[in-house]
Amino acid sequence: MTSGAIFHLHNADTDRASTAASLVAVTGEVDVTNVDEFTRSVLAVSDNRPIILQLSGLRYLDSAGFAAVDRLLADGAIVVVLSPDSLVHRAAELMCLPFHHDTATARELLQHG
Repeated sequence: MTSGAIFHLHNADTDRASTAASLVAVTGEVDVTNVDEFTRSVLAVSDNRPIILQLSGLRYLDSAGFAAVDRLLADGAIVVVLSPDSLVHRAAELMCLPFHHDTATARELLQHG
């Protein structure tokens, strides 16, 4: 656990009118100290649309963070994107977290099931 972990959500939609999903990029660290704020923040930006949650910019994601992402996945239309060179990629694989390597694949999944 890190002390005073900080994360940032970035609404990465370049053209909200033409997309069916909100693209949200997360950077920084998510751990037990900020996981509740992280969950609330993700849900707040959904705008009643599915969310593509881009986690490639995270430097740290502890077990509380993984559990929060898992709950978000179980609760609704959220697709996780995590690039192979991400610092949390290997841990996500070990945790069996379902994710895609790129945003285009995630959008395709949301559009066509």
